[in-house]
Amino acid sequence: MTNKEIARVLKQTADLIVLTGGNPFRARAFQSGARRIDRLDDSALLLSQQGALTQLDGIGNGLATQIDEITQRGSFDLRDELLGALPPGLLDLLRVKGLGAKRVRQLWKELGLTTLDDLEQAAASGQLTSLGGFGTKMQTSLLASVQQLRSYQQQRRNADAVKQALPLLAKLRAHASVERAEFSGALRRNMETVSSIDLIALSSDPPALGEAWVSLFPDASVQTHSLFLAFESHLEDGFPVHLAVSEAAQFGTVWWKQTGSEAHCAALQPLLPPETLFATEDDLYQVASLDFIAPELREDSDEIEAARAKQLPTLITVSDLRGNLHNHSNYSDGAHTLVQMADAARTLGHTYFGICDHSQSLKIANGLSVERVLEQQTEIAALNAQYAADGGPAFRIFHGIESDILADGSLDYPEEVLAGFDFIVASVHSRFNMTVDEATERIITAVANPYTTILGHPTGRLLLSREGYPIDHEAVISACAAHQVAIELNANPYRLDLDWRWIRSATEAGVLIAINPDAHSMEQLSYVEWGVRVARKGWLTPAQCLNAMTADAFAQWLRSRKQH
Repeated sequence: MTNKEIARVLKQTADLIVLTGGNPFRARAFQSGARRIDRLDDSALLLSQQGALTQLDGIGNGLATQIDEITQRGSFDLRDELLGALPPGLLDLLRVKGLGAKRVRQLWKELGLTTLDDLEQAAASGQLTSLGGFGTKMQTSLLASVQQLRSYQQQRRNADAVKQALPLLAKLRAHASVERAEFSGALRRNMETVSSIDLIALSSDPPALGEAWVSLFPDASVQTHSLFLAFESHLEDGFPVHLAVSEAAQFGTVWWKQTGSEAHCAALQPLLPPETLFATEDDLYQVASLDFIAPELREDSDEIEAARAKQLPTLITVSDLRGNLHNHSNYSDGAHTLVQMADAARTLGHTYFGICDHSQSLKIANGLSVERVLEQQTEIAALNAQYAADGGPAFRIFHGIESDILADGSLDYPEEVLAGFDFIVASVHSRFNMTVDEATERIITAVANPYTTILGHPTGRLLLSREGYPIDHEAVISACAAHQVAIELNANPYRLDLDWRWIRSATEAGVLIAINPDAHSMEQLSYVEWGVRVARKGWLTPAQCLNAMTADAFAQWLRSRKQH
């Protein structure tokens, strides 16, 4: 490991301390240590192996121990804990030219900005100038920096790509010659990340639509295929946009091929008559003697066999979700009060709401002490009584906690405290750099705890930012099945963890999936949409989803677990 790589980890730790409102002297110590290592002529790795780091000016025993750990596994416990306590998107904001940790914290705490998309919208709308120290010039500069940063990204998270694609779709649909415009490609198949925005338009006058598209994207290049026109262009930030323009007679064939996946199309092609064109995808699948296969399932993963046998699943939808579990309030690190969060969930049509603030060991996220747990429990009881008496639709708050899975696999809090919760989401927030065996043993130990109800974000991954810690998925799923523990599909678009590729393994083992928004604000309750999108890729049905249960059924499920 090079000196610059070690210094980078130390510098990021200093930024993370500032972001979480930590001790500024501690942050400066890490900054100083980063500068010392970065300017060092000798190898810090070699000095670490020789036990000689403390001979350097400004490197004490504590920092030397942390550098030792960095050289061994790329991180250390404090950094892991800090990373686990922050909204995932803040790491992206730290990469924006012109923003330091103090300014990012200001944007987060005063305006609630936690992603590049948030920052871009705030800068474009002039919202940043309402903050002290953010003038018009800086706002313009930050907007340009965000767009430049995006231009370097070869992949984009599904949610980010959808937000950029929707205005383009609206413009296509507004054109006089367009009868229909839709997503295609990986975006339509709801892949968690995509390398381009793919669109298709059914047009009565493809050349006229092409002229309009080129006026919108002057860089667009056009290719004439036998069945359609193909336009390749880019957003202002450089991200590719592909448009296929087809006439009605072959639209179904073109849309099917443009959607993919290549493996699915190749497997299905022998079932289709040669050179036959289809106006709709329904016609195409019918001629192949198959039930219609939803785009999310088109990954060459037994979907053709299931369609032939009429055994395709009835995939879950957002409207199937009855409740909303794993959410945070300002009791810990959320932006809104408990009642604000619960009322927002009720407004969305949910009939129950799970609050799961952080547990006491995660001090960085203002984890709840035992006293504050009891305080929250009292407030929930009062709110539930109020909901029962107000004459409105039935609604109930379930009192949960996101209990840290500690290093040895035990849960945060003593047993008598754990027993007082309605349910518990057990999650790892520290020491991510484990071996497969270490991570798997740690999680299985937590799953075996009789108080664990749901395993939260099982690998801790952050899409396009951080790989998850490696686990033996099959062993973890088997443990969850044995102990009647549900697995979370964390719907935060930066996570989408459990990976959809393991959902079928879990449900086939009898494990329920909980699609949880992990919301830290009222607006983030809608994150369930992104979770549902990838859950469908995992063939998830309403019957296999924990929070598609009614409130009474969920309560009964909780009671049945305790009886065992």
